[in-house]
Amino acid sequence: MFVVNLQIKTGGAAAVQQPTVAESFAKCVTYAPRSKQAEDLNKAVVYFIAKDMMPFQIVEKPGFLHLMKKAVPQYKVPTRNYFSTTKLPAMYQEVRAGVEEQLAEGEWFGATTDLWTSTGGGGEPFILSLTALILFIFQKTTAEHITEMMENMLIDWKIKKETLSGITTDNASNMRKAFESFPCVWFSCFGHNLNLVLKMPRVESAIRACRHLVQRKCELQKKQAQLNIPLHSLIHDVVTRWGSTFEMISRFLEQQQAICGVLAEDRSTWHFMPKDNEITVLEEVSQLLCPLHDFIDVLASEKQVTLSSVKPVLEHRNNEILQEKGEDSTLTKQMKHVMKQDIMQLRYTEEMKNVLNICSFVDPRFRENFVENLDETVKSCTDEAMAHASHLESEQPPAATTESTSSNTNTTTKRKEKSLSGLLQQITAKKNMSKASGSAVTVPSIQERIDSEVKLYLSLPTVSADSDPLAWWKAHVEEIPMLLKVCIPATSVPSERVFSSSGHILSPDKRGRMSDRVLEEQRERTKAIEEEQMAAQNSELERLRAQKEVKAARARLEAYDRSLSKA
Repeated sequence: MFVVNLQIKTGGAAAVQQPTVAESFAKCVTYAPRSKQAEDLNKAVVYFIAKDMMPFQIVEKPGFLHLMKKAVPQYKVPTRNYFSTTKLPAMYQEVRAGVEEQLAEGEWFGATTDLWTSTGGGGEPFILSLTALILFIFQKTTAEHITEMMENMLIDWKIKKETLSGITTDNASNMRKAFESFPCVWFSCFGHNLNLVLKMPRVESAIRACRHLVQRKCELQKKQAQLNIPLHSLIHDVVTRWGSTFEMISRFLEQQQAICGVLAEDRSTWHFMPKDNEITVLEEVSQLLCPLHDFIDVLASEKQVTLSSVKPVLEHRNNEILQEKGEDSTLTKQMKHVMKQDIMQLRYTEEMKNVLNICSFVDPRFRENFVENLDETVKSCTDEAMAHASHLESEQPPAATTESTSSNTNTTTKRKEKSLSGLLQQITAKKNMSKASGSAVTVPSIQERIDSEVKLYLSLPTVSADSDPLAWWKAHVEEIPMLLKVCIPATSVPSERVFSSSGHILSPDKRGRMSDRVLEEQRERTKAIEEEQMAAQNSELERLRAQKEVKAARARLEAYDRSLSKA
């Protein structure tokens, strides 16, 4: 027996070497179940299931097994029971441990939750109550059951009810009543509030007609080509997406000629032809909602502070977008009046307005620019900070000193105070506060410290509107440790996004037998995978940016060398 190695070179490409007999036989040996190769492939399969939200039964489908046999002949795919009961729970526990570690570092929490009715699970309807952390399945939607589920979630994730700064939901009466007993403030979804103008009778009638046409699968492409109209598909709105109705109306108006042309060619569809007054209403609604559409997307962010932006957005909306003009039609004036009066007078209570003022004030991008009464807002901030500081002081051991009490107000202080930069930052902060208060460096009372922090905060320069307020507070936590930082979601959209993935995972035709525990584990893993990918993309962007800077520096150096050689 002999082995012939052939090396083929084509066009300067890398040499291709024929495998040896030993390597060929190695490809026919099945990986041991506990081997590293098998474990890596098992993790890859679980990643595929979680990322693409596939049913576990796919690992037993002939097509998937054929693919794995061709791609990795040595790999024996385990059963779906192994992935559902062993691998996915293990990955879920890993993700959960990471989330719990992050939660342990938090001091205040903002929450958003919602309800969703599904027809899965054996054909009987059930309700899913979701927050950003956990999912529950239950039959009743009363306020008492919602409160019970929320409290169970907080206990499960070791979050004290008193540490919630706010809860954002839709305007449903059961949601409003469910959180009356919570110590935090309840907020109605800003996107839902903006969408209330669509509840006017004339507007609702026109939107129903538009929705009915969009549902019909008309053959538009031929007519679009004849009329030289963009080859765009019609969009159907989604109840849980507040901006989707505007998108549906805009696409309908864009394709209006093509739709009417298709309907006119078939006598049996003439009764579906939209009326002139309906088209007029849709045009006015689209014109009014267009400038508001971007606000909904911005305030639906999960990674940025949103509630502090509500006051600036409302002021711009009321003073610019909803300001009545002479050329406005009667319907447009009615819609503007409804939107202008409804939110601030009916949807936001005095407590909510007070929190909105506080959030806007403690946002370094806005400060006093958008608060209604600066003195009252400053007093509210100092009262809240005073109550929080007194609570922390009461929890300290009797022998605790003022300095230790101060350091316990923030974990970041503990980590930084031992370093030179942290020590210098503390010294500078005390010096700045003494200048702001105009007094000598002494041991001030809690009230005096809070007043000094407020003066120092107002004396600092305002940051640009595109800056991150959380990053600003992180940089100034040593200087202003006691002033409250409020982070509450302005919309319930984060919960709606969870519906999109969970609803797909639990579709009746593929996941009718999936339990709520497995559904939660798969949803959490999907979210973790998306966050890992985002982090990897950011890291790659930073690497490419650094390479670009290095290349630019080299080019400048080479240009400088050439200029010296010429000289």
